[in-house]
Amino acid sequence: MPLAIRNLSHRYGNQVALNNLSFTLDASTVTALLGPNGAGKSTLIKILAGLLSCQQGEFEIEGETKRRIEPRDLASFGFVFQEPALDGMRSGLANLEYAAGLHGLNPSTRRERIKWVSQLLNLEHLLARKPMTLSGGERRRIEIGRALLHRPNWLLLDEPSVGLDIDSRLQLSSDIHELAQQEGIGVLWCTHITDELREEDQLLIVSRGEVKHRGQCGDQTTLLETYKGIANHHD
Repeated sequence: MPLAIRNLSHRYGNQVALNNLSFTLDASTVTALLGPNGAGKSTLIKILAGLLSCQQGEFEIEGETKRRIEPRDLASFGFVFQEPALDGMRSGLANLEYAAGLHGLNPSTRRERIKWVSQLLNLEHLLARKPMTLSGGERRRIEIGRALLHRPNWLLLDEPSVGLDIDSRLQLSSDIHELAQQEGIGVLWCTHITDELREEDQLLIVSRGEVKHRGQCGDQTTLLETYKGIANHHD
């Protein structure tokens, strides 16, 4: 069942962040929300995470239409934000155990889920180490694992590859695409970098809070030309 966002609008004073934004996310699919800085991507993620109130618009989640994201809806979502969210002084395993506890998972389920995400994202050799000793790409993989512990239907990524080197970015892309295909999770990938996307990914290009282009990503040359044209107009 798709996740639908309809006619979502949000302002910060006189500044328009989102303007009548509408789209759907399908299971087992990576949907790229591509746009320059200031396009409204982070505002959208914060609204879906319940960190901002929805000023206008509605959502369809698990077949139910609603005007705001309620706490019980968050069980359907896993989030990875731009800002680092791991405790750098605790081991990767301790970070995952703490997150699993926040989701209310009992000890046996906690161990089962941590084992699952560790195998899924190849984290076994990282969990004994503190995140402060890991590379940016390794930390991001632990953060994604943490976001999956409660087995959400939707994984929302807010520019997760910012600051990573190209090898780490491409490995992260591979992990995310395999996750969508193998686990049936619908992924919303907010980014302004095109080379981590694949031809078959669904594509939304936004500028000034509005969807300017819909379709599939297609080849990199066409994607980059389309995006540059919209981004230049945004500036």
